[in-house]
Amino acid sequence: MYGEFLILSGAWIQTIGAAIASIGNTIVASNEADSLMEDIGGDLYVIGNGVEATGNSLQAIGRSSLTSNENETFGTLGAWLQSAGNIANVLGGSGIVTGTDEEALNIDIMGDIIQSAGAAFEAKSSSISEAFYAELITTGQTIQSFAIAIEAIGLLYVKNGNKKMGQQILAIGSYGQTAGAAIAAIGFTKEYYEH
Repeated sequence: MYGEFLILSGAWIQTIGAAIASIGNTIVASNEADSLMEDIGGDLYVIGNGVEATGNSLQAIGRSSLTSNENETFGTLGAWLQSAGNIANVLGGSGIVTGTDEEALNIDIMGDIIQSAGAAFEAKSSSISEAFYAELITTGQTIQSFAIAIEAIGLLYVKNGNKKMGQQILAIGSYGQTAGAAIAAIGFTKEYYEH
């Protein structure tokens, strides 16, 4: 029960973090050259990804404590990859690694790629699970994987000089990620209370 509780808690914490990052991305995308609002949006993006990393780590720890089988191995790997991707997003989003915008953007893009792969591993894990709500959880994780890939595309637009379009794509992707995380969290909640 302990492992399932950590997975459930982590899923909702991840959803909250994704929602915070979505709000931050929306603020950045909707404000024309207002550096204060862009800073606030950027800070929310960084905070949201930090919260997501915590949620994904809890899910990975929870999955590690469950019976070791192929689907839990995929799920544990996926959760750790998502957490690592979130940490890269925090570093890239805050630009603290090098201080250069392009380097920070590259780290942020890499974070989204790692996160997208992690969500895909988790979706694979859920798809081979015999859990009653596995299909709902798989759907949420698959949506997350695609939405995070959309975020990476948005960041590529920003990197290639089409900042406004990139920020809008990033915001759309982040809301998709939030929706996918929420769907998966609902599935985990139903599964938890099924026991």
